[in-house]
Amino acid sequence: MHIEDGQTKDRIIMLLKKKGGLTTGELSRQIGITSMGVRQHLRALERRNLIDYEARKNGIGRPIFVYKLTGIADDIFPKDYPGFMLGLLSDLEAMDGNNKIDALFRKRKERLLKEMGQLLAPYDFDDRVGMLSQLYEKDGYFVELENNAQNYILNLYNCPFLKISDRYKEACICETELFSGLLNRPVIMEKAASTGDAFCSIRIERDK
Repeated sequence: MHIEDGQTKDRIIMLLKKKGGLTTGELSRQIGITSMGVRQHLRALERRNLIDYEARKNGIGRPIFVYKLTGIADDIFPKDYPGFMLGLLSDLEAMDGNNKIDALFRKRKERLLKEMGQLLAPYDFDDRVGMLSQLYEKDGYFVELENNAQNYILNLYNCPFLKISDRYKEACICETELFSGLLNRPVIMEKAASTGDAFCSIRIERDK
């Protein structure tokens, strides 16, 4: 983990992650800098919405402030969600067979067709392509959209679910069908990271 503001802020974030919540004094003792120095780092982290605090009663005196990480800060720490999902899918396959996996991916496709279809419905074809690429960019795919006279080429350089599609090709099949359904155009996956290509590349035909 690296936070651009420096090693002290790294240590503050790691301590708050481990302890759940600490006061300025507790952070000062564990890091080895003054309370004033800790407060400067805390203010910088608070401006970036990485920490928050809550006041707790301290007898009859003034309340103490306990600092905690926000949900945004929690995203700093790596998580193996694809590995977790792959394990669940493997267990489901062991219990109910591959047909259940196929049905699950198709259920997801139908749900997204409905949800994303409502969002894209008011727009024309070209706008839908642009909006779809933006939605995938937000989901972490790192998208590049090429536009020529015959078709669009959508390159996906970072598939968050590569571990899953490596094993379950149904994921790629349903994703292609999802694109085709949302855009009402023929869609062809010309490259797929799950089959050894450097990235995924989807060709979207302009004509029906």
